[in-house]
Amino acid sequence: MDYLDPKQELKQRVTLLIGYVLVAVAIAFAALVLLYQAYGFGFGKNGSVIQNGLLFFSSQPNPANIYINGKLAANPTNTRLFEPSGIYQVELTRAGYRNWYRRITVDGGSVEHFDYPLLIPNKLITTKINSYAAAPGMMTESLNQKYILIEEPGSLTNFDLYDLSNPAKPVVTSLVLPSNVLTQSVTGGAQSLTFVAWADDNQHVLLKHLYDNKSEYILLDIADMTQSANLNTTFNVNPPDLSLDNIKYNNYYFFDPSTGVVSTASLSDPSTVTPVLSHVLAFHSYDTNEILYATDQGAKPGKVLIKLYSPSATYTITSLPVSSGTYLLNMATYNGTLYAAVGSTSGRFVYIYQDPIGQLQSAPGQNLAPSWVLHVNNPNYLSFSDNAQFIMTENNNNYAVYDIQNSLGYLYTDQTKPLDPPQVHATWMDGDRLIYVSGGKIDIQDYDNNNQQTLVSASPDYVPAFSSNYKYMFSLSPAAGSTSYNLNSTPLMIPSDL
Repeated sequence: MDYLDPKQELKQRVTLLIGYVLVAVAIAFAALVLLYQAYGFGFGKNGSVIQNGLLFFSSQPNPANIYINGKLAANPTNTRLFEPSGIYQVELTRAGYRNWYRRITVDGGSVEHFDYPLLIPNKLITTKINSYAAAPGMMTESLNQKYILIEEPGSLTNFDLYDLSNPAKPVVTSLVLPSNVLTQSVTGGAQSLTFVAWADDNQHVLLKHLYDNKSEYILLDIADMTQSANLNTTFNVNPPDLSLDNIKYNNYYFFDPSTGVVSTASLSDPSTVTPVLSHVLAFHSYDTNEILYATDQGAKPGKVLIKLYSPSATYTITSLPVSSGTYLLNMATYNGTLYAAVGSTSGRFVYIYQDPIGQLQSAPGQNLAPSWVLHVNNPNYLSFSDNAQFIMTENNNNYAVYDIQNSLGYLYTDQTKPLDPPQVHATWMDGDRLIYVSGGKIDIQDYDNNNQQTLVSASPDYVPAFSSNYKYMFSLSPAAGSTSYNLNSTPLMIPSDL
C-alpha cells in the first residue's frame, strides 16, 4: 500500500511542508499589506508603492457629498478617505445649501481632520423677534450662548434678556437695574454703558459706566438684578482698569497705568486689595493664574521686557522695542499646552511661544525661541479662536493666522470686504471662522480666507450672536426707512434640517 511506501510517505511530507510554507508566506504578505495600508501605503497604477494621507471630513449639516477633484467620493461626511500625496480641490455639497470649497495638500502618512465645514443655506430667511425705537446701547451674548443681553435705547437701567434654550422661540425677560447702583451725573452730560466681560457662571456681567468724564464698574446679576453692585463703591477704589480674575465674578484685577501697579481683590473680602505686580505697561491674565505683561523694569534703553508671572516664579519671555501704541498680549491652552502671543501696535510681528514655562524651566538662562511669527504691520488686534487652535492678528483688512494643530501659517489681504465703521477688526465667530460686517451685511470666512459667505443685513455696532449649536444666528439691524432697530433671527439650516 502507498502509505507503507517510505518514498511516498516522504513525498507527502514534503508536499505538506511546502503547503504550510506557502500558507505562512501568504499570511505574512497579507499582514504586511494590511500594515502598509494602516500606515497609508498603497500601490499606484503602474505597480509602484505610494504612501497615502488619511483625511477625515465632517460637516454641518451632515451628511454632505464629498467631491475630490470633481469626482464624487464613495461615502459622504462623516467619513475618512485615503488619498495619495498631492494637491486636491475638495467640494462639499448638499441640496439647498451653498457649496463649501477648499484646496488641500495631502502629504504621505499624514492625518488631517476637516471637522469644521459649515454649509450655508442658499436662501436665508430672517424673522423679526423684537423691535426697538432707536439703536440699543449694547448687545452681548453669554459664554455658554444661552443668553443675549440688550440694553434698551435711551436707558442705563433697563435691559432685555433673551433666553435661547429654545433658539427657535427665544423667551424675553425685562430686567431693571436699581438706580442707586449707578453714580448719578452731576453735569447732566452724556452717559453710557460698555460691555467688559461675562463671568464663567453665565449669570454675572461686568460693565463700565462712563459719566462726567469719569468711569466706574458695574456688576450685573441677571438672575437677581437687586444683587447687582457698583464695584467702585464695594471695593472703595476708583481703578482706571478693572477685569475679571480667572473669569470669576467675585475675583478681580485692578490696573492703574499711571503707577503701573496691578492688584487683586475679591468680593469675599472687599476691604483687602493686594498689589501683585509693579512697573506694568500692559498685561493679560489667564485662567490658570498666569499673567503675561510688559514692563520697562530691567529693560535696556528703547526696549521693554515681556514677562510671564506664575504663582511659583516669573519668567522673561522676550524683549520688544518700546511701542508708541499699546502692547498686544494673549494666552490660551491648546491640547493641554500653554501658548503665549506677544506684539505691539507699532510693530510688524507677533511672536508665538509654545509652552514657554516648560521651555525656560528645562533650559534656564537660554533665550526663548518663538514657535511661529505672524507678520502684519501695526496690528491692532490679537486673539485666539474659540477652540484655541488658531491665533489671529489683524490690521484693517490684513490678516495673519497661525494654525497650532497643523503648524501652518496664513497671510492674506482682503480689500474686497472692508470693515464697516466703527469696527476696527473682525472677531471669531467660533473655533474656525471669522465674522464682521461689510457693506451693511454680515460676512463670514474660514480662518484661511476660504469660503467667504455674505449672510444678512446687520449693524456694525453689534457683534451677532449664535445658538450653541450654530443653527440660529441673531443680529441687530436698522429697519428700512426708519430710525428703529430690529432683533432678527436667521436659521443657518433649511427648515427640513432644523
